[in-house]
Amino acid sequence: MSCLIKIRSIRDEMSANEKKIADHILSNSALLRDYSSMQLANAVGVSQSSVVKFCQKLGYKGYPDLKLAINEAVAKNFTKENIRPKYFSNSELNTVSERLLQGKLEAVTATIESITETAFINASHAIKKAKKILIICSDNARYTGDLFASNLIHSGKVAFASSDKIYQIQLLNLLSKNDVVIFLSTTNEQDVMTTFQSDIRDKGMQIIRICPYSPNINYHISDISLSTISVNNGTRNEFRIPMRAAQQHIIEILLSLSADTDK
Repeated sequence: MSCLIKIRSIRDEMSANEKKIADHILSNSALLRDYSSMQLANAVGVSQSSVVKFCQKLGYKGYPDLKLAINEAVAKNFTKENIRPKYFSNSELNTVSERLLQGKLEAVTATIESITETAFINASHAIKKAKKILIICSDNARYTGDLFASNLIHSGKVAFASSDKIYQIQLLNLLSKNDVVIFLSTTNEQDVMTTFQSDIRDKGMQIIRICPYSPNINYHISDISLSTISVNNGTRNEFRIPMRAAQQHIIEILLSLSADTDK
């Protein structure tokens, strides 16, 4: 995924020094090619080791890898901005449409770039193998969860989706070994996952997580993690729209991969 999108998406979870580094990078990304790690540290007012730790938290071996990724992101964004057409003559309509479209494109692109091919294949195999599938969704992902379950039912699976904890517990009792539990949310539902984890593990079921990316989440809780990426550049609702678009894209990939091609 674009490292700039990744930085913006997890900024709120960073420490004070990490936020300083992140903000400086986001404001001066086009100029970063001329910075050494020491120059960046001096410009921000942190130690050089803080810069290195920041890079490692983002998944890079060191500052040179981060700087290369930022330079690539800057070049890609420059190209997109210069080829994007205007669809409407009304400037306000065009601005709203462009902002939403850009948010969706960034979220879907960053999400797909962040998920490995193995994760998609393993998730689709687990869905194929399962006789029953339970989608445990948060309130803000209930519509997406219902649509996901409906599509699974049409493909011949026994599937349930619920955002109610009482029903979730009851539905969980219907599942057995090799069935699948999917956690679906536009927020990090680690507490919910932890609550159900022991029961799911005892029954030998697979856990698939389709929730926002976070460096602070214990991914070992799930068997397969398909993390979504989105950046809050607008209102709260405009943040949810790209997140839903990214989740829906993941779901559509899984439905296509796990479809019975013999039918």
